[in-house]
Amino acid sequence: MSEGWCNRPFVFSVVEDDGENVIIEVSEEDYQKDLEAGVDDELIMKPGRYTFKRGGFLARHPELVKEKKRA
Repeated sequence: MSEGWCNRPFVFSVVEDDGENVIIEVSEEDYQKDLEAGVDDELIMKPGRYTFKRGGFLARHPELVKEKKRA
């Protein structure tokens, strides 16, 4: 097993999800539990809210989008 790894799953709460953007929150309590479990501080998301955009990969790589064929 690599340094800083544990079997504890990444824990977060979904604050808002509008289908395109999602906001998650990492609590101070969950952050401290990860530290106590021995996870390296550099590998843990710090407490706070984070905004992510859904579907960003295909938006950046339109060449991978397959055309739908009509019957």
